[in-house]
Amino acid sequence: MKIWWDALEQRSRLGLGAGATAVLVAVLLAGWWLLRGQQAVLFSDLKPQDAAVMAAELERQKVPYSVADGGSTLLVDQAQVHATRLKLMGKDLPLHGAVGLELFNNTDFGMTEFAQKINFQRALQGELTRTILSFAEIRDARVHLALPEQGLFKQAATRPKAGVTLTLRQGQSLRPEQVSGIQRLVAAAVAGLAAQEVTIVSHQGVALSRSGNEAEGDGAGRLELKRETEDYLSRKAGVVLERAFGPGQALASVDVTLNMDQVRVTTEDVIAAPEGKGGAATGVLVRERESARDSATPEADHRAARGSSMQRDVEYQTGRRVEQVVSQPGSIRRLHVVAVVRQALDGQQQEQVRKLVAAAVGASTERGDAVVVQSFATLPVDPLSRGQEPAVLAAAAPSTGADPVRNLPGQAVAVIALLASAGALAWAWRRQPRCAMPARLTETQRQAALQRVEAWLQVDDDGRLPAGGLVDAAGGRP
Repeated sequence: MKIWWDALEQRSRLGLGAGATAVLVAVLLAGWWLLRGQQAVLFSDLKPQDAAVMAAELERQKVPYSVADGGSTLLVDQAQVHATRLKLMGKDLPLHGAVGLELFNNTDFGMTEFAQKINFQRALQGELTRTILSFAEIRDARVHLALPEQGLFKQAATRPKAGVTLTLRQGQSLRPEQVSGIQRLVAAAVAGLAAQEVTIVSHQGVALSRSGNEAEGDGAGRLELKRETEDYLSRKAGVVLERAFGPGQALASVDVTLNMDQVRVTTEDVIAAPEGKGGAATGVLVRERESARDSATPEADHRAARGSSMQRDVEYQTGRRVEQVVSQPGSIRRLHVVAVVRQALDGQQQEQVRKLVAAAVGASTERGDAVVVQSFATLPVDPLSRGQEPAVLAAAAPSTGADPVRNLPGQAVAVIALLASAGALAWAWRRQPRCAMPARLTETQRQAALQRVEAWLQVDDDGRLPAGGLVDAAGGRP
């Protein structure tokens, strides 16, 4: 090898060394690529606080990891991703900035009562936060509890309250029943907390729930309740009319007058005593007393005859029944329903439609509800008697046909088709070969044509043609 190496030129030696170095580097890179582990996602879509907590735990367990997506994703070796995930979930990590009941795993006997209450409140807030985060639409949540202080001999004067802040995922929203469900969930987890006292807001500060006053019918809650009731009844009436006349052929509008007063009625009934001496005794027996008395009556034969009398007193206490009825605000006081139908209806048909709509919305004549059914075809239109312009009335009067607004696309298509047909006819007329105009008639031809017309117009007195029939200008029969 030495002789061979010495026999090589300087350029060959340099090329051989460079090639050997390149092969060695390629082998090392291939070995590193084959021996290194492929990484997989451990957790994604993490907040910075949660990512920091998990990264600290991975470092403590000496598990290599890497960060991706701006710090919101943690990557570990694919072979140990599931084991690492289970280990982290088994730890009591304060995720989402909240701790749960695991706060009491390590009991500190030197802790004061006030600190115990604060820890219990923190644990309760953390458990509620974790439960709310299990919903698919919610990305982040914060729960705040305001628990009044209670003493041994003093009852809390204020009621507990709660506030929940929700951050929804992109493109997600909560339905009203979901918001109400979160309120009831928080109220059921805290003793003495009412669902109306739970305030839920979005991350933008918009209130998603009603306050206690709004739920009782004050302020904007009263208008919201009225709008919801009217929409619900209008949909019910609209379904009936749509099934009866077809889609788009009828509409219904409902106006509701709500009774927002909270009424409390107390009824007291007195249980009367039994009627007559033979009736059964009712009520509560308070006192019963019997007394006997002897008496002597002188007789005519001077012999003393002895007698006795007995008296019985029974006292009953009559009972009283108290019944208290509380009527919550929001009941319907009066309904006004208007139904409009496109097609013509006679009196009997209008009455049938009125009964159907009244039954659908629950209208009652005893309550003073009014249901009006009107047909477009029966609306009176008299421009002269009303003193209005005919054009204005024609534009304002309903039409018995299709809705012009809804038929705008069809009208546009018809106009375009008409224009296209006219253009095609014009183009075809221009493409046709034009025949030459006939020459002007001579004086002789004009006289012959005039005689022909006069012969056609000649009739007998009784309206019949002459016996010879019609004769043309040349003397022949037509």
